[in-house]
Amino acid sequence: MRSAEAALDRLLCAIIAHDAARDREARGPIKATPFRFVSLDDAALEQAAFDDLVRDPIRYSLRQGVKRLGRELHRLGGLDAMSGAIDRVADMDPRHSGRRISIMDSAWNGIGDGTARWWS
Repeated sequence: MRSAEAALDRLLCAIIAHDAARDREARGPIKATPFRFVSLDDAALEQAAFDDLVRDPIRYSLRQGVKRLGRELHRLGGLDAMSGAIDRVADMDPRHSGRRISIMDSAWNGIGDGTARWWS
């Protein structure tokens, strides 16, 4: 599990750096984005995931890595392993610990089954 935590640490460092760089880029004037309801069927979810990948492939791929490691932690030790890892990995960078927790918690939402499912 330590190797998964080390990989999470590296991914989270990359996510935070990528997000900061993206936020520094000149984006021009803020434009209104119309709100639309998205269907929750499988095809709509797949299209939304694809749109996210195309919009920012680095961000999407890094977060998918966090999700994959969460699945592996769950396989190895269930929710206890995930809870322990989220605390230890967040503490590896105290300055960004809250952001790290938020990223992992969001990526891990829905991992597991029944009462052993991670909910955020």
